[in-house]
Amino acid sequence: MNLSRQVFVSVGLWLMTVISAAASSDLATARAIFASGDFPRAAEEARSTNTAEGLALAARAGLVHANLVAAPQDRLKFIEQAEEDAGAAIAAEPDFAEGHLQLAVALGIKARLEGRLMAYTEGYADEGRAHLEYVAVREPDNPWMQALLGAWHLEISEVGGFLGRTIYGADIDAGIAAYDRALALRPDDLVIVYQGALQLAALGDEPFRSRAMSLLQEARLPKNPDALETLIFERMRILKDALASGNDAMIDRVIQIQKGGAVADSASTRHQIRPPIGSPR
Repeated sequence: MNLSRQVFVSVGLWLMTVISAAASSDLATARAIFASGDFPRAAEEARSTNTAEGLALAARAGLVHANLVAAPQDRLKFIEQAEEDAGAAIAAEPDFAEGHLQLAVALGIKARLEGRLMAYTEGYADEGRAHLEYVAVREPDNPWMQALLGAWHLEISEVGGFLGRTIYGADIDAGIAAYDRALALRPDDLVIVYQGALQLAALGDEPFRSRAMSLLQEARLPKNPDALETLIFERMRILKDALASGNDAMIDRVIQIQKGGAVADSASTRHQIRPPIGSPR
């Protein structure tokens, strides 16, 4: 190798190191901003790294904001941006699990906003399941994949009823088993505990609501919670109070609000099809 080529290669390697270090620094900053609760700014910071990891974090931050913080009229724009970020993460690194998981979450939340019939005709449930299966083959012990798979089975079973189970192969026992696996892998994770409790409560019957209450009662807020954990724990408290009331109308209303559905959703629309939601990381 001649001197000029050596210099060129050395400079190239140095630039790659500098770019990688800068991306890591920006990503650390994005994570700190995420922990503080400024999810839109965290998404911007993470997106600026232009890496698969950064884009997936940007998607997650956008989805958390859309699902837990944003005003109803602003939710769709954050979801669509998150969907774009997750797609870009997959394009940058096709085997990166987080990109697929965040895209599955984005499809689920988007389907709820666009309506159940649209969710069915657009194939959101099939597409979301495909991304989960992609991760399942490569990372069977990924707790977020297991939690989202549990949500997929339970929500389609709840909303789609027999038709949903027949068309998509959703199964309540499979959903509970997937959540149990996720909880075994990350037993103290409030997001997984909350989503499991919410999905079980939504099924409406015993022993599902009793199991949901047990999960909520056993949950503990960490000593130094981040913003997401604080938001989730407050939602858990509201759901727990609703379940404790024994008032079916109140319970249904809280579940619909926390799932992001219309508050006025009536029982006559409960057995149409819509895909799931989860919140991995």
